Amino acid sequence: MRDMLRCRRGSAAFATVLALIPLIGMMALGGEAGSWYATRQRAQGAADAAAYSGALRLACDQAPQPGTTCDNAQTYDYRGKQAAAQNSFCNSGDPSYSGSTCAPSLPSGVSKSVQMATWATGGVTFVQATVGQQQPAYLARVLGLSTINVAAVAIAQIDSLAKPPCVLALKDPVTFQGSATVSSATCGISSDSSASNAIGFIGNSGLSINAPSYTVGGCSQTGGSQCTGVQTYQQPIPDPLSAVNAALSALTTSNFASRNNNAAPLPYETCSCYNTNPNFPSNTVLNGTYYFSGNVKINMNPTITGTATLIFFGSGTSLTITGTPTIQLTAMTSPAPTGPSVLSASVKALMKDLLIYDGEAYSKQGVNISGTSTSYFNGTVYVPNAPVTYGGNSSSSAPTTGCYQVIAYAVTFQGNTTLDNSTCTSGGGAKPNVQTVRLVQ
Repeated sequence: MRDMLRCRRGSAAFATVLALIPLIGMMALGGEAGSWYATRQRAQGAADAAAYSGALRLACDQAPQPGTTCDNAQTYDYRGKQAAAQNSFCNSGDPSYSGSTCAPSLPSGVSKSVQMATWATGGVTFVQATVGQQQPAYLARVLGLSTINVAAVAIAQIDSLAKPPCVLALKDPVTFQGSATVSSATCGISSDSSASNAIGFIGNSGLSINAPSYTVGGCSQTGGSQCTGVQTYQQPIPDPLSAVNAALSALTTSNFASRNNNAAPLPYETCSCYNTNPNFPSNTVLNGTYYFSGNVKINMNPTITGTATLIFFGSGTSLTITGTPTIQLTAMTSPAPTGPSVLSASVKALMKDLLIYDGEAYSKQGVNISGTSTSYFNGTVYVPNAPVTYGGNSSSSAPTTGCYQVIAYAVTFQGNTTLDNSTCTSGGGAKPNVQTVRLVQ
């Protein structure tokens, strides 16, 4: 008996068994905690989707982008909760959402919740989604926990560009040739092209701007650091004048009651008429809204000044500027341009600050907008269907602030250009912008 009491055989195994009891308990508790983590990951995904979807819905109301459509049949709260339901999180008693993957019933003691909220600070709108799941504790009861609340929060922010661009290439790249330089303190340039040279610098050209530039594609340069400050692979910026293009491209000569063929332009603020193949004699002063069809040429060296909106419409219409004309034009801002009755009030409102519209069908030759070193185009040059070669305006003679912007199929700069869109919206016109919805938490 005394020998048995003194025997140490099996003592290590006995100690190991005793030690395994809390170890196994801790491992089981760790497994339970792991399930909480997995639930939270699923809840976070649902919260992210809910906040983003709710913000998209509010962005639709705040500033619908031209050329895009929004489904605003439901509230932001509904859209957020629908996105959460598609990720298996629903409030008890909520309606059945399209695409929902929520279980028809939950295990005893388990409940899920989805809450949406929105607020605005400093002109920026936020949408918050809080997604949670309450479930019973098991091994965690030894820690005094009877239920576990797993929650996830996501916040989406609705942004517009602080400094919208004053150059937008709708399809093909923005290209700088030779020693062309674009200068601006208020706006940058942008291209919706997805090409690697969506903004391209050929030669000793560049940007002297105090605002970001954007491109869906990349930026290329032959040397130097011209691409510095260009934000690449961004989302496309919609055409703010797409409704204008649709309306003006549908115009025909039958929409005009009278015609004034082969004559110098006349002011058309109070009549619906147009010119075919006009000529521009020296010292032409324009004052009004002008509709042109046919081949419109400005050549030699006339001086063209005034406040006007020039509309070039119809099949086969083209605008050609050659020679060394001095063109100093400012777009009409008030009253809204008049015109054919087929143009709706909303289209006419968008035509404020529109200086030149050319609906020419696509051709490699495109449209040449240029003049002497003292020329300027104070208004929106809008050529949505063809590339534009832009000679620009001179800062020495142009008004110091204005609405100098270009929206075209593609844009090539060949001269030094000063751009500024600071007065575009104050005059009631439109300028390129885009709303972005991003998760910030």
